[in-house]
Amino acid sequence: MKKKEQIRRARAKAQAQAERAKSSVAEGCAVGENRSGAGIGVASKREHGPGTDGFKREQSIKTAKWNRFMLIRYLDAGLFFVGLYWLLMLLAFQPSFAAVVPLLEVVLALAVMVEVFTTLSREVEYLKWSHRALIASCAVSAAALVATLAVGEKLFFPFFSSKMVGAIFCAALIAVKLIIIYRIALVRDRRDKRYALYQKILKYNN
Repeated sequence: MKKKEQIRRARAKAQAQAERAKSSVAEGCAVGENRSGAGIGVASKREHGPGTDGFKREQSIKTAKWNRFMLIRYLDAGLFFVGLYWLLMLLAFQPSFAAVVPLLEVVLALAVMVEVFTTLSREVEYLKWSHRALIASCAVSAAALVATLAVGEKLFFPFFSSKMVGAIFCAALIAVKLIIIYRIALVRDRRDKRYALYQKILKYNN
């Protein structure tokens, strides 16, 4: 009887030791998997982090795309600040309902600016809403030009010496807007000079 009890106890100890060994091996595997998963996550972050080749490729593509809209950005920024100057000067000299015209100039220029900035986060070549906003802005400037020639400079340009100066100002605004519209059409049709460089960078980085 004593021998049987000893054998049972030995078997129980052996089973307990085996179960402990299995549990320790399973824990070790889980820790190893967690470490490997964390390592993969860190590696993937490193692949796309600042200073990596993937990050540099992405930035070069964005820069090449951004350069296609460079002239549009600069000219539209000029329209925005000129319209803001016109609005502030008109309010300072003669606050009236006529301030709606330069206010529209500022709002439309700002709308173009916003759409241009969204091109970095979207696959966009045609600035559809900017095209329409600039056509509307040309109509606003043309109306101000006609009104200035008909009524005089006091309505929209009380800070100018004559109506001809105001008319030339409106004509210059229309000319700049037409240049931007033409540039938008070039980019849309992929006839801009920077498109070839953009394609080369795409092929090189892909």
